[in-house]
Amino acid sequence: MPIQNSVDTNERIVYSTCVGKMSKEDFIEYVKEIWSHGDYYGFNELFDVTRGDWSEFNFSYLIEVAKNAAMLRTIDPESKLAWVVLEGKQRELTEFYKSVKLLTQGNRSRSLEAFYSKGDAMRWLRKK
Repeated sequence: MPIQNSVDTNERIVYSTCVGKMSKEDFIEYVKEIWSHGDYYGFNELFDVTRGDWSEFNFSYLIEVAKNAAMLRTIDPESKLAWVVLEGKQRELTEFYKSVKLLTQGNRSRSLEAFYSKGDAMRWLRKK
């Protein structure tokens, strides 16, 4: 799977890094592994997509992801998800996902922000 995960239980952060060509199936597996059970409830997440190839992803797929995430009770709405992105399609996908997430999840959703550097993302995640 092109998404590698590690967990820092002291800081309560899940680190996810994309390292290859992403498919819909890869993202479904990631959601099952990280989002779909309560082991990481209350953890923030740093999701680095800068080394991944997201060329196959499209906006309609993100609508499905947002709707499915809205049904998950295993994600703490008080937690944060920081995406580290490049300019271009990744940034557009992030902004689109944020918009869909607001429409489908309302205020029940965790905070999501996109950053161009891991340092900026980590500062935001650690901020109380």
